[in-house]
Amino acid sequence: MVSWKMMSWKLAAVVCTVVFLVLGILIGKFGIPPDLPSWLRGMSIDGDSSLTERLMKEIRADNIEKNLKYFTQKAHIAGSPREEEELVNYIFNEWKSHLDSARIYPYSVLLSYPNASDPNYVAVQLENGTEVDVSAKVEKILNPDQEEDPTVVNPFNAYSLPGTVMGDPVYVNYGTIEDFTYMKRNLSIDLNGTIAIARYGKIYRADKVKHAAEFGCVGMVLYSDPADYAVDSEVRVYPDDWWLPGTGVQRGTVLPRDGDPLTPYYPSIESAFYQKESDSFSVSAIPVTPIGYDDAIKYLRKISGPEANSTWQGGLNVTYRLGPGFIPPYSNSKLKLHVRTYNERRMTHNVIGYIRGEHEPDRYVVLGNHRDAWVFGAVDPSSASAAMMELSRAFGELLKDGWRPRRSIVFCSWGAEEHGLIGSTEWVEELVKILGTRAVAYLNVDIAVEGNTTLMASGTPNLYKLLHESAKKVENPNPDEIANGRKTVFDTWLANDPSDYDPTLPHIGELGSASDYTAFLQIEGIPCIDMSYTYSKTYKLSDYPMYHSAYETFDLVSRLMDRGFKYHQAVARLLGVMTMTLAEKVILDLDCTQYANKLERMVKDIQTHYGPLFEKHGISMDGVVKAIQEFKEAARNLHGRTETVELTNPLEVRRLNDQLMDLERAFIDPLGISGRPWYRHVIFAPSLHDAYGSSSFPGLTDALFDIENDPDQARRWEQVKKEVSVITFIIYSAASTMKGVNDIGGL
Repeated sequence: MVSWKMMSWKLAAVVCTVVFLVLGILIGKFGIPPDLPSWLRGMSIDGDSSLTERLMKEIRADNIEKNLKYFTQKAHIAGSPREEEELVNYIFNEWKSHLDSARIYPYSVLLSYPNASDPNYVAVQLENGTEVDVSAKVEKILNPDQEEDPTVVNPFNAYSLPGTVMGDPVYVNYGTIEDFTYMKRNLSIDLNGTIAIARYGKIYRADKVKHAAEFGCVGMVLYSDPADYAVDSEVRVYPDDWWLPGTGVQRGTVLPRDGDPLTPYYPSIESAFYQKESDSFSVSAIPVTPIGYDDAIKYLRKISGPEANSTWQGGLNVTYRLGPGFIPPYSNSKLKLHVRTYNERRMTHNVIGYIRGEHEPDRYVVLGNHRDAWVFGAVDPSSASAAMMELSRAFGELLKDGWRPRRSIVFCSWGAEEHGLIGSTEWVEELVKILGTRAVAYLNVDIAVEGNTTLMASGTPNLYKLLHESAKKVENPNPDEIANGRKTVFDTWLANDPSDYDPTLPHIGELGSASDYTAFLQIEGIPCIDMSYTYSKTYKLSDYPMYHSAYETFDLVSRLMDRGFKYHQAVARLLGVMTMTLAEKVILDLDCTQYANKLERMVKDIQTHYGPLFEKHGISMDGVVKAIQEFKEAARNLHGRTETVELTNPLEVRRLNDQLMDLERAFIDPLGISGRPWYRHVIFAPSLHDAYGSSSFPGLTDALFDIENDPDQARRWEQVKKEVSVITFIIYSAASTMKGVNDIGGL
């Protein structure tokens, strides 16, 4: 007979077995997730990092060399057949072959050219009307690469007001606003009716012309001084070395704003309304033309007046004097400026190549470089054009093997950049609604190699980390640097140019308006980077020596700047790594915390320079400081959420990526910067007196400029108060875009 106790144990065992069986079934059904669909699994993991390594290996220096040789065979100024037909069709066909698709965007725009039959020149006109010391009208041929090419344009400044003017010469150093102010206020020199002679460098040439006109000059002559473009003590110039010879002349635009002058704010498409030239900003206020320093010395050695101070003395064998007027026996002579530059409507084209993204095809990683050059353009822009074409070919090889990025990649070859960022500006204006919601970032390489010392970069703070980390992955192109323990581009960059706030990170500058990133940042608020390999800071150059001259040839680059094209290869690889990272990572590599840190440093600079003056006028930056603290906290929380998000939840991933992507757009003021509404970014914009340079808190910086000398103090300080208010509001608004979605409802 079985005991009751034994029966109880058996019953308990059966019950437990049943319970555990049921639990096992439930856990199997609900506790262990089923296999994810292949499409969801694929979009929930970062791209294969080995493909980045393969991309870098695929980029070949010899191909870049071949590309550069092709681009620089003939001159290709914007609007010319070589530029707008041959090169456009070549790039279009290459991208159609390597990428998923390509498209040409045409624009009818106002361009500017010198008169070939009536060249611009400068001369000394004697009292009897005779002209002496007439400047060269063409650049002397020094190398077979410059063989007679009828498409090479004579030296000129695009969009100069045409005319013939005469006046007493004055030497105005670099023509900065400070230089002109010093001459008028400190030296009491009357500049009215004079012709200013200014050396290139330090600031954008159009601002030099603008300053000269504002101070009463009737014309301007620009030249490249040896102190800025031929600084080697041995003075070995091209073709023996890379320094600018005295016959070299820098061409360049003096257009005061970006884009087609006849269609401001709107694209120059078929349906466009074109303003009359007389109603547009299509010419400078006074005539201007450039010359070489072999000609400049003829006029500078004859100028009378007080001796310029030591910081104004250049590198020519002459005592630099300020004027006005000439020394005897030329006291009654005048400087004559003859300009016949003209404007003309012509077609320019952008070529756009596409790689369609697999999971987020409506998110675009955009990279670009302009195609047009003043002459042969071996450095600017073709060093970058050659590198970008090889990068696009390398991406095409990955496509052939079945790879496809998470997000779309867009390659851009811009037209008419040299005339005033025209191609890129018109494209952004045309696609303003699409890019405003879809572009992740814009990566710009105007020049790939302007020197062979170190990397140089400028950009928005949310791309700092990406650029730093990407540079660590690119092999150093300099074997001597590798031998010294600096194995990567990052290592040499850090050794040559450490940041002023963290000695473990290289310096990244702020963006002005020197290249095609401008419309992306200032119209749309899209994160941007611009980068190139550059020369040593010890030279203290204004630009690379052969900048925009006829000596900027394939020979210059291949023989004197980058033998073997390893530096070009390094820049192409760096651009490729950044593009791949932005296109392939599930969570966008945009770091908002870096923006918070940058804002803190900017406010500290304002407080250091203007604190006592602000206090005197009852202005406090406390509101800005509080806004930045809220911004910093929101950025920290946002990045915290990106670290814990469930990557298999595509809606949550998309929401966080949108917040990361849209932060830059939050800094756009639709009304624009006060007095300069074509610039709309409240944190960074080109300087009021130097469009090449960047201005932090541009509206505030403009309001504070020379404020102590304004007779209407009340009005100026009211403007300062307004700008502080705008900054505070914009930063609070930007912070709100990074907060949780329920924050607006207070839940």
